[in-house]
Amino acid sequence: MGTGVAITGLGAVSPLGRGVKPLWEGLLAGRPALGPITRFDASPFRSAGGGQVPESAIGDSPPGRTLAERYLLAAAREALEDAGLGPPAGDMALVVGTNFGGMSAAERALAGGDAGRLSEYEFRAQAERCARELGLAGPRLALSLSCASGAAVVVVARELILAGRAERVLACGYDELSLYAFAGLAALRAMSPTGLRPFDRRRDGTLFSEGAGALVVEDLRSATERGAKVLAEIVGGALNNDGYHMTAPEKEARGISALLRDALADAGARAEDIDHANLHGTGTPYNDLIETVALKAVFGARARSIPVTANKSVIGHAMGAAGALETIACVLSLGEGLVPPVAGLEEQDPQCDLDVVRGGPRRADIACALKTSYGIGGTNAALVLRRSAAKG
Repeated sequence: MGTGVAITGLGAVSPLGRGVKPLWEGLLAGRPALGPITRFDASPFRSAGGGQVPESAIGDSPPGRTLAERYLLAAAREALEDAGLGPPAGDMALVVGTNFGGMSAAERALAGGDAGRLSEYEFRAQAERCARELGLAGPRLALSLSCASGAAVVVVARELILAGRAERVLACGYDELSLYAFAGLAALRAMSPTGLRPFDRRRDGTLFSEGAGALVVEDLRSATERGAKVLAEIVGGALNNDGYHMTAPEKEARGISALLRDALADAGARAEDIDHANLHGTGTPYNDLIETVALKAVFGARARSIPVTANKSVIGHAMGAAGALETIACVLSLGEGLVPPVAGLEEQDPQCDLDVVRGGPRRADIACALKTSYGIGGTNAALVLRRSAAKG
């Protein structure tokens, strides 16, 4: 399999709290951090539930910023410190991905008639402020690929390194819950009024949440030479778009089947090399079935024996942060040999006949893992990660 790119630092802010440790402990416990939305009035919508980051999780973050930026900065700082790289982090590149960014800033600007303040909301401006705050002097990119954004930033970070455009990249996915964003998501009729239950026969939608995930991605040789702890290697990645519909999913799974094949080919991996898959797992009727169809198309009969999980069952659908937080979980599964359970799964849909981990974490020998993320508009991202053999 291909190699050359390492993950050396992790940072997280999620409905489970601030830090990678509470995220991982909550996922392993299968303890959902979901409940009624209290930041704004969500009662007019089909569902008034979701996952909010506790206020205590960002108490010492820079004031005067949107929640989205505060989540981003907190996760980024933890990842840099975990990697032993500051801040300040010198010529490191920055790639951020988000669905809505600090939408609350746009709400305030429009409500107050001060359109000039919309610059606080611009994704590129948010990336620039983050880079200045953390002392990052390298290239900056801001992506918005719907709910594939958080995994896409890791794919792009790897590409920057392989292309020789950067030696180290800070890859971050982030988002905040806001009334405007929530109303738009509610219009898609994808929210559950009863609870988030991926792969359950009674699943009826997802619940949205917020937070940030950050990963330090760097050239493997450079990381090894500086004595960094290598948490995992990124051996393959792929991005594509179904080109099917602005909001409706492509039900034959042709786009994501092609995506998985491309990611495996990029990694030089065979289907039998994958020991675990961390899936998008939104709990909507279509998504979970389509993911099952794609896995069967690519892995054949073996699709039913690969341990899979869906972290959204615990932390909700964190939009632009989802793929980054779930990639962090995938890295930890590789390192610790544990697959977190899917919460809320009581009666598995016979059409989703995958080996879904439930009831508690499962011990597994995981040398190579697959992470998938999909977004509205047909955006898709996948990563192939390998357990590190390097010693920092």
